[in-house]
Amino acid sequence: MKKIILSLAIIVFAFGSFAQNNQGGIITVEGKSSVKLAPEDISFTVNFSVKSENYKECAEMSVEKMDEIKKLFIENGIDEELIKTNSFSIREVQKYDPELRQSVFEGYEANIPVTIRTKKDYEKNDKIFELIKDNLQSNFNLNFALSEEQMETVKEKLIQLAVEDAKQKATVIAKSAEVKLGKIKSIQYGEPRMVGPYNTNMELMRAESMPVMSAAKADITSVLSPDEIEMRTNIVIAWEI
Repeated sequence: MKKIILSLAIIVFAFGSFAQNNQGGIITVEGKSSVKLAPEDISFTVNFSVKSENYKECAEMSVEKMDEIKKLFIENGIDEELIKTNSFSIREVQKYDPELRQSVFEGYEANIPVTIRTKKDYEKNDKIFELIKDNLQSNFNLNFALSEEQMETVKEKLIQLAVEDAKQKATVIAKSAEVKLGKIKSIQYGEPRMVGPYNTNMELMRAESMPVMSAAKADITSVLSPDEIEMRTNIVIAWEI
């Protein structure tokens, strides 16, 4: 009986060894890709604030100021749907009193950024710049970013390039190792990511501190040249060999 059990064990072990020795190998390669694009979206952001000792009055003043800024652009032919306000905040302001040697209440301050989002080729970009520098006494920023259309287009291109890169690497490795590539066993995909500046941002001074620029004719879109934004992705592919 013991001999029969021992013989069966040897047969099972031998079968397992045979299966392992005949199992196909796998080659796993990471494909990488990179694409650079000039950003097409432009955001003009005006940062303004109002102050008051009364909270309600501060809130009302900020709404009036925001409405005033929107009307300035709309009345000068800027499309209303381009004008956005994504945040609103009111905070208590205190200042240090040297006589009391402590901070004392000074009032309330509301901060509201108003943003106009356009395309780089929007025909009224220079008009927007003129309106800001000639009429609004506040700091403002120009921000360049990739458009949604650019993001979708570059995603497909990145995938194609990464797959081609993985195939090329796998082919070279297989040839060097004197084996043949078989079926694809698995694919792992990484979402595209930005490298370097996520956007190109330029903070501009108040118009009254730039007498030359204030007096000159604005041509902001031809003067500024934003850096290209680099997008990368990677794809890991496994082949049978």
